[in-house]
Amino acid sequence: MIRQDIQALRGVAVLLVVFYHLGLGGVSGGYLGVDVFFVLSGYLITGLVANGITRGDFSLKAFYWRRAKRLLPAAYLTILVTALLAPWFLNQLELKDFALQVVGAVSFTANIFLWQQTDYFQGAADLKPLLHTWSLSIEEQYYMLLPAALLLLRRSNWLPVMLVATAVSLGLCFAGAELKPIATFYLLPTRAWEMLLGSVGALWVHRQSSAGQIANLPVMRLLFYPSLMVLCLLPFFPLGRQHPGLSAVLICTATLLIVLRQHAGLEKLRVTAALAKVGDFSYSLYLVHWPLIALLKNAWVGADRQLPLGLRLAVLLLSFVSAYLLYRFVENPFRHARVNPNPKLILKAVLVSVVLMTLAPLALWLRQDSTDYLSLRRVNQGLDERCDFAERFTAKPECVSGPQPKILVWGDSYAMHLVPGLAAQAQQGNLVQATRSACGPILGLGPQRLVNVSPGPVYDQAWALRCVEFNQSVLDFIRRNQTIETVVMSSPLASYTDALNWRLLVGDGAGASSEMPSQKLVLQALLQTVAALRDAGKKVVFFAPPPTAGFDIGACLERQESGRVALGGVDGCSVPVATYQKDRAEVLALLSAAEAAGLPVIRMDPFLCSATNCQTLKDGILIYRDGGHLSHAGSKYLATQMDWARLILDKAK
Repeated sequence: MIRQDIQALRGVAVLLVVFYHLGLGGVSGGYLGVDVFFVLSGYLITGLVANGITRGDFSLKAFYWRRAKRLLPAAYLTILVTALLAPWFLNQLELKDFALQVVGAVSFTANIFLWQQTDYFQGAADLKPLLHTWSLSIEEQYYMLLPAALLLLRRSNWLPVMLVATAVSLGLCFAGAELKPIATFYLLPTRAWEMLLGSVGALWVHRQSSAGQIANLPVMRLLFYPSLMVLCLLPFFPLGRQHPGLSAVLICTATLLIVLRQHAGLEKLRVTAALAKVGDFSYSLYLVHWPLIALLKNAWVGADRQLPLGLRLAVLLLSFVSAYLLYRFVENPFRHARVNPNPKLILKAVLVSVVLMTLAPLALWLRQDSTDYLSLRRVNQGLDERCDFAERFTAKPECVSGPQPKILVWGDSYAMHLVPGLAAQAQQGNLVQATRSACGPILGLGPQRLVNVSPGPVYDQAWALRCVEFNQSVLDFIRRNQTIETVVMSSPLASYTDALNWRLLVGDGAGASSEMPSQKLVLQALLQTVAALRDAGKKVVFFAPPPTAGFDIGACLERQESGRVALGGVDGCSVPVATYQKDRAEVLALLSAAEAAGLPVIRMDPFLCSATNCQTLKDGILIYRDGGHLSHAGSKYLATQMDWARLILDKAK
């Protein structure tokens, strides 16, 4: 029988995750609930395996059968229901990604598939209905390795080997957080230390004649209440800018200490009993809550990406009801079913797995739209995906549209999306593309995000330094190249004006400093960049970003035209001018100040916007591919209709 305090910890863990995902309760570090789960899983499974081996009745076959009965029925039903709903809630790109998520979830490799689906241009993580299965896959991969390791090792070596493995995995985690943060988040070698920590605790208990010997150690008594404080406070006030990091180490250690202390007083608390009841169906709650949230977020096309409070509370209630029903009628009955494995049952399980993996591709095929939105909304990286430079700039052949280019397009992804239109206007001359995602064309400034938690691109100090180096390499190229006559710059400049979430690295190398974004700082650096270009004998013009209003315009247009579920009430997927001007007030003010100081600015607003709304669909052309970037067709359409070539010729100076 599982201890009530452990079940209560499971309840705490799942509530942290659910409330974090719903943006309720102020648990900004609610993602730490997964780390609590990892420690508990390692502790419980290792104790089970170690005791079975010691008794001499452990069987790999029986172990994996019990795991299958415990996990698969509830997971498979959740995946099935999600797959049936997906065609009505997911757009083509998200549905394509979902098909791979299903394969990953069923094969317990979701962490690997999701790792491959995470980069700057991929769909947002919170739109992936099976995103949460990455942690279940890591646990299952650990369960595959742990029993074999304990069977192969001498019992006297169990604890020393696990201690070494924990240290190695933790070292890889901290090294990987700097070098490969996304892989570090998703992959077993860099997350195994959390489960290994639980395994170390279980093996320590196993080595003693009584668990009470450890529980009553003075150090356990001393650290128990500080551990409770860490568990209660850290999810509200996480430490560090990356995850896994210091916060994960602290909460994992605190969880293990609470488990080892086995404090009798916890059993008597009513809150412990209540949390333990949630812990009983924590697996089902973890399974169902995220698909509900993700499907609704896909359908939500409101100007605010956050779901309204009323809808979030409704999802919370629906999650609890669905989870309890799943636990009561699926998870628990199958878990306790007295069914022994046999070839026929195993074959049925394999067939069900195969059917599940084919459901999403089948849904994608059955829900074929008359319009190929995958093509219309494909990533717009300009001439070639290789023109999204990761390091210093070099004029790759793929990033030059023809011999002796006269124009250089410099900036981030908002410079990339101009390239199809500019390249199509042959009369303007050939161009060269010098672009790097999220790195604006401003010398000596590198944006650095304050918090990097969710799996995705990490913009830390090292990234900011590379941005500064990239921009300097572009200027060096411009100075050497005699054919370049005009430099077209572009960036939304959001990270350069957002003092709440970003800081700016000023300078490079040892002399770099971190400063709060301000119009004065950015304007000065931008004008100095323009001066450096003019000193090199080049004309300069800046393309302002197109109007946006906080929602995914491309997804809204696809949803509107294909008849998928749409919530949020954005009128015709147009951009309200008032919302646009309010949300982008700092950027618009910065560009106006730069223009007043002599930097020519080309705006798309006069062509797209009336007094009240900005159009996002013109002459049947989807202007946007997502929340702000132009589609390939939209770029070419605007270049023709606005005559970008003439505007550049007239304005650049």
